[in-house]
Amino acid sequence: MTQADITMSSFQLRRFEVLSQLNARQINSHEAGEKLGLSVRHIRRLKKRVREKGAGGLTHGNRGQPSRRKI
Repeated sequence: MTQADITMSSFQLRRFEVLSQLNARQINSHEAGEKLGLSVRHIRRLKKRVREKGAGGLTHGNRGQPSRRKI
């Protein structure tokens, strides 16, 4: 199985770095929330997505798909 290239903005890259620290237990959920300006509950959701899908879990699910509104 091949891994597709993932293009991330600097915003998403920062999120991934902080969530990687969280998964490595270098920081806790409260510290990650403070760094990213998010609630602890949202941090838990993002942590789960990163654990399941990797860095691609932070990108929008429709990225790379054609628009449903195109003519």
